[in-house]
Amino acid sequence: MSDFVERLGIETVHMGGGECVMQLRLDEQHMSVASRAHGGVLFTMLDTAMGRAVISKLPQGRGCATIEASIHYFRPVQHGTIRAVAKVERMTRRTAYSEAKLLDEEDNVLASTAGTFFLTETLKQSDRERV
Repeated sequence: MSDFVERLGIETVHMGGGECVMQLRLDEQHMSVASRAHGGVLFTMLDTAMGRAVISKLPQGRGCATIEASIHYFRPVQHGTIRAVAKVERMTRRTAYSEAKLLDEEDNVLASTAGTFFLTETLKQSDRERV
């Protein structure tokens, strides 16, 4: 997992077979000025879970990059542990489509997202390969 995701405190609970579950125990660093979990933290968690779900279906050493993603926020969250549950819905030779939900401790849906991912030959690409 990336240093960025680790610094946020996001942990992988399960990753395999085109699915990924991640969790985060919310604390003060995750809050917006309105004292609720910042939308960027929630989106980061969902995007990462979807990407990990895609990677779990690829051969070792391959990777992916988000092409596009949309998110719908349904209810705010101010405390507790939240969980992202992602699943790959469709995969071709070059792209994958994944969906994810963000749940609170009572399994209320806080947000949902869907995204398309470009499949890469390697997990990391050089600057030249990204052009």
